[in-house]
Amino acid sequence: MRERALLMTANPQLTTKELKGNLLQIEKRNQLERVERMKKLYFNAGRWAGGARDHTAREAHHKVMGE
Repeated sequence: MRERALLMTANPQLTTKELKGNLLQIEKRNQLERVERMKKLYFNAGRWAGGARDHTAREAHHKVMGE
């Protein structure tokens, strides 16, 4: 809803159909970003499990394990 309101405010000339297309693009982009963040998190947690001992790997491991 927030994205829709922002789009309507920024682009008052958009029709409802065009607005729905833009919302779908935003949702797809957000979904891809979430997937990429999860991949990065699991990659770094796996590095911790494999022996890496840097801060990024440790924090990722704790997030995945729910600690």
